[in-house]
Amino acid sequence: MAVTRLAAVACAMATGCLAWEIDPLTTRWTFGAHEPYTMYRRVGRHCTGGIDGNAQWVKPWLDWFDEHSPELMEELGLNFLHSRFYKGMGWEVEKKDFPNVQKFVRNCHAHGVKALAYVQFSTLYPEVMRHENPDIDSWASIDYMGRKNLYGGYNGQYFRWAPCITCREWEEYIKRMCTIALTDGGFDGIMFDNVFDYPCYCERCLKEFRAYLAKIENPEKRFGFDDLSFMLLPRLEMSRLPKMDFKDPVLQTWTLWRCGVMNGVMQRFRAHIKSVKPDAIVSGNPSPYRSRARFAQHAQNMAELCHAFDFIIMQNANFPEVRADGSIANRVRDLKYAQDMGQRIVALCDTDTKIIPEREAKFMLPLVEDVVYGGIPTDRTIIAPSPEPGFVNREAYERRKKLHVRFNSFVASHRDALGSPTDHSVRIFYPEREVLFSEPTHQGVAAAEEIFLRNRVPYGYFVAYPDKAIEVPSGTEVIVVPGLVSLSDAQIDFLVDWAKKGGRLVVTGDAGRYDDWNAQRRVNGFLPRLAGLANVSVRKQSDMIANANLNWRYVVPPPKDGGKALMADLAAVGWKAPVRFEGLPPHIFAEYRRMPSGSLAVHLVNYDPAHPVKGARIMLQSGRSATAEEPFGADPSARPLPGDGTLPPFAEYLLVVVK
Repeated sequence: MAVTRLAAVACAMATGCLAWEIDPLTTRWTFGAHEPYTMYRRVGRHCTGGIDGNAQWVKPWLDWFDEHSPELMEELGLNFLHSRFYKGMGWEVEKKDFPNVQKFVRNCHAHGVKALAYVQFSTLYPEVMRHENPDIDSWASIDYMGRKNLYGGYNGQYFRWAPCITCREWEEYIKRMCTIALTDGGFDGIMFDNVFDYPCYCERCLKEFRAYLAKIENPEKRFGFDDLSFMLLPRLEMSRLPKMDFKDPVLQTWTLWRCGVMNGVMQRFRAHIKSVKPDAIVSGNPSPYRSRARFAQHAQNMAELCHAFDFIIMQNANFPEVRADGSIANRVRDLKYAQDMGQRIVALCDTDTKIIPEREAKFMLPLVEDVVYGGIPTDRTIIAPSPEPGFVNREAYERRKKLHVRFNSFVASHRDALGSPTDHSVRIFYPEREVLFSEPTHQGVAAAEEIFLRNRVPYGYFVAYPDKAIEVPSGTEVIVVPGLVSLSDAQIDFLVDWAKKGGRLVVTGDAGRYDDWNAQRRVNGFLPRLAGLANVSVRKQSDMIANANLNWRYVVPPPKDGGKALMADLAAVGWKAPVRFEGLPPHIFAEYRRMPSGSLAVHLVNYDPAHPVKGARIMLQSGRSATAEEPFGADPSARPLPGDGTLPPFAEYLLVVVK
């Protein structure tokens, strides 16, 4: 092993960094047979993976897939996936398929495809696992009525129980599965599916939560009691979660405890995997990255949980497009947030591998969105099962192959434009705990995101943790505090200090009226301290978007007046956009990257590609010039722009390089 490789492995063990494995400009994710035959048959219907579990040809398809699909992946340039390994039925059942799985992994490696072992996080199959583990009932999560928590919630699949993640026997069993996958299985890493936890009301959880409460010093100030040993586990009303404000101190503490349990489990899994195979890749699917509702419902605080993974699978229903209600479906929030967490994500959005004709026509758009915003380009539908000869839709395959060749060629020849550092000169201040507790604070962030996206502002996130020093990301010109009614004393002190030292600051709404526990202060402890500072813009009215909802499907209606007030706030503190445009509709988003040559790469993504953009202009400063190219259009060559900056018509995407 070369010295540089040894150093890289040492770095990976110390920091979890595996950058050489997951460069988004060379990694291409795909999907395939990630469920076992037993699961397809037990569910007995169409399910994730794109196959009808009751079809006669399930087993022949799986046999074909193990033998031949890696060759097709290599032809398309697809080089990364996860494969079936452990679904939660117990090893005594699932090991019968293990020789086939091992064969598939060998075939993947022979064709340059890395394979992660699919390990189910949130499911136990008690019907079959009971034979191997008679104590399966003690591993199960319990709802507030004393029933087993089912996968899919209270009305979920009766034959799939959710595990209680405080159960150490379950945890040790999963570690054993990971060891088998990495050693005998030959896998390159682990992908934990469905990394979420349903609220559990078992005696074990009650005991551990009360032990957690017992460590809180001076509880009477927050809880009203000096003895918390009798507290019950809070009951969640799921219908209220998406818009719920968390003010009850017991509920707040319980949700933080549950997130801490989840983070602890995943970090222990990570440490175990790295101890077995130091350069193994740890991945997981916790689903949408920016969904606040999942904090309490599923024990996910992604600002912290993300650090358990080398990269993340993110299922969602946000296929990029302009919807009938005027909302612009996209994954840019997630991709940008992941970037600022130091993460890469595979952002799935293709409806369980069904090839929908109207979305097939927009196949390039998700690939473009991924590569522009730092995600991992993905095609999981082309290897989807089909009953026709060869088990692949050859017409779709050949069409996709041409698109992949074109896409990969463009990415390879434009590494500087696509991989250079982003210009995120505007940073949304994102107080981790306060966003989770306060719905008005979260809505303020959601509104600012939407306004900046529609106005092509080069924004990023500035995450502040309650127990870490606050550091300003490099390249920050303006910090925006968008209606963040909940801020801690330390966050307020930091922001005031930033402003008094000359840092530009935009503040809207009654920011700082509540503290970090979402408790109202007698007076606002923030806004009066900003009075008289010329580099600060304070507006009493915060930007809110009625009925904005970020859950499995993100629906954010258009902001009032296009967000003119917030854009005026930026101008008031002297911020200027890297470049200005005329004639671009709001569904054209932009990302800006500073290239080593000093040029600025401007990536314009059209979320309504059926209607090409025509007649728009870029306003160039004196002495500047620019080229533009539509790499997936009829003429992909880069051409100098005329003196008036008129952009050529474009459908999905236009790359403008300003020199």
